[in-house]
Amino acid sequence: MKRRLLFGGLLTALLLVAMVVVACGDGEKTATTAAPAGGEETLSFGVITSMTGVMAPGFKAIYDSVGPVKELLNSHGGVTVGDTHYTIDIVAYDDQSTTDGAMTAINKIIQDSVMYLYAPMFMPNNLAISQLCEENKIIRMKSFGAGAIEVNPDNPYMFFTNAGVENIEPFYDYAMGKYPDVKKVAIVAPDDPGGSTYVELVKASVASHGLEEVYFELYPIGTEDYYPILNKTLAAKPDAIDVIYGIPPWTSAVINQSRELGFTGPIYAPCTAGDSNILKAMVKPEYLTNILSAAPDVYSDKMLPIVKELRALVEKQGTSWEMDGLHLLDVFTILIQAMEGAQSVDTEQIVAYIDSGRMASFDTIYGPGEWNSHPEVYGNNHCGKKPLLMSIFMDGNLDFEFVQ
Repeated sequence: MKRRLLFGGLLTALLLVAMVVVACGDGEKTATTAAPAGGEETLSFGVITSMTGVMAPGFKAIYDSVGPVKELLNSHGGVTVGDTHYTIDIVAYDDQSTTDGAMTAINKIIQDSVMYLYAPMFMPNNLAISQLCEENKIIRMKSFGAGAIEVNPDNPYMFFTNAGVENIEPFYDYAMGKYPDVKKVAIVAPDDPGGSTYVELVKASVASHGLEEVYFELYPIGTEDYYPILNKTLAAKPDAIDVIYGIPPWTSAVINQSRELGFTGPIYAPCTAGDSNILKAMVKPEYLTNILSAAPDVYSDKMLPIVKELRALVEKQGTSWEMDGLHLLDVFTILIQAMEGAQSVDTEQIVAYIDSGRMASFDTIYGPGEWNSHPEVYGNNHCGKKPLLMSIFMDGNLDFEFVQ
């Protein structure tokens, strides 16, 4: 492994993101990079996240899930390669909510010989560490990814276990069936470079479904007053508004304010409006209707058994059970399957196993999954697919469906 320590980074990151992932372990242990002859070993999974700084509050739910995820993975057997059993450790590294902090964290990860990383959900931090990760052949994975600038042939050790882009076409198929009278769509979404791939594909899906895009605007991150934008939006007389994605403070504000202005049509979020139960709590009950969001209801009885197991562990420690708490489990269960399928903990062999197509399918915490989502976007097979998770808000209630 190379030991190049580069200190520096991009500009300070000041954005709370919708999907964020954290993890911490009991201690920082050296990760084994090649299977020993046999016996018991420890394998360390790393996570770069904001434990301090302006983005830290947005990471709390997943930070709180780290201990339970570690316990759950080990209770399900950890990792077995050949005649060696590996107990899993999860180690968190603080990026201090800045790209400079992310660079400090990745240098520490390299020092610690950690070879498997849950990549920063905030795209600038992931981009800042990408060169060092690739040079040192560190596998990076994250859940609910988006940008083709992150996953591409120039970053062969980077993966999305699932991405919002996979939701868009089936989401619109579902929405067309549920709301056949919708003919005109307005798009009002965050102005976030991390979501640019989402925006492009949503616009394409609107067109491919024979719908007319009558208005389009990206609002600055941190917007609280959406009335000026929504007045222009409603002047275009849309049948539906597509917010594409966001965190509940943003998406709930668009919903509440558009309803206050008299819009009663459906509101779509094909790449998730954030945690569905938090969104429900933030939208006025009288406005909580005709809303579709591609997101799980983590309290639903339809969640798979492993999700229910994690929920019990999170609630046992007295912390909040939210959608973001599932991301680590999503990624690491798939990484374990890749290791055991490749019969190696060597990152080159794991990547080669996935690239070969031999790991065409796998189990996700949401149901059957497979690689090779949107190769025309990412240029490789490193983006995963999962069933479409649909939260349906109607008459003040939340329902949930696995659509595919």
